[in-house]
Amino acid sequence: MVRLLIGFLVALAGWAQWQATAPRAGCIRDGDGRLRPLWGIAGNFVPGEAIAEGVISAACRDGRAVVKLGRELLLQDERGVISGRWQAPPGPALFAYDAAGRPALVYFPEERLLCRLLREGIQPVRSFDEEVAAIAWLDHNRALRAVRRDGAIELVEFVPEDPASDVLVERLPWDGPVLALDDGNLLVADRSRLLLGQADGSFRSYSMPDVVTALRPLGDGWIEAELAGGSARFAVRITRGELAMFVLPEVAP
Repeated sequence: MVRLLIGFLVALAGWAQWQATAPRAGCIRDGDGRLRPLWGIAGNFVPGEAIAEGVISAACRDGRAVVKLGRELLLQDERGVISGRWQAPPGPALFAYDAAGRPALVYFPEERLLCRLLREGIQPVRSFDEEVAAIAWLDHNRALRAVRRDGAIELVEFVPEDPASDVLVERLPWDGPVLALDDGNLLVADRSRLLLGQADGSFRSYSMPDVVTALRPLGDGWIEAELAGGSARFAVRITRGELAMFVLPEVAP
C-alpha cells in the first residue's frame, strides 16, 4: 500500500512538472461541455483539468479563452480566471481575432447578430438575413464572412458597421463545415477531405479517414476536425500553406 501511494505521488509530481513545462496548444471541449486546456506538442497531446463547464463555443489564443455559455460570454486568462463576463444571446457563437491576437468580433447565429467585443463588453453592430458559417478579421476595419447559399459558400468582405460596404469576392462550390483563418484564407470540409485555401486563391486537398462533420478553433495555429459520429478528432496544424494532422486523445468526462 505504501509503495502504491509513493508511486502515485511520484507520478503526480511528474505530471505537475511536465504540465508546468509543456507548451499549451490551446483548449478543447469534451463531450460533457467542459473546456479543458490542451498541453503538449504535435502527436503528444494531453488534456488538462476543466476550466469551464456548460460550454457551447470557445476559442483560445495565447493561453487565454473566449467562452460562450448558455446566455453568457466569458474571457478567461491562462489560469482559467475570469477577466470579463457579459450577458449574451443564447446558442453558439463564432469568433474573429484581430492582428494583435485579441478577440475582436463575435457572431451569434441564432440571433444573426454581429457584435464587437470591447473592453467594456459586447457592442451590437449589425444583423444579417443569411446563414453566416464563419467570420474573420482582415485589417483595421474590414472583415470577412462566409455565407451558405444555394449549396455553395459565398465570401463577402465588409465593414462591420456599414451595411452598404458588402463586396462579394468569391463563390466556392462546397457546402461543408468551414473555418476562417487569421490570414483571411479558409479551411473547408467537403465530405472526407479538407480543402485549404492558398495565397493564389486555389485550394489544396487533403484526404481524411471519414466524413468531416465539424471544424473548430483549437489554439494558436491549431484547428480541431471532428469525424462522423465522433469516431475521431484530429488536431490540424497549418503552417505556410501546408497542413499536418495529428490524432487527438479521447477526453474522459
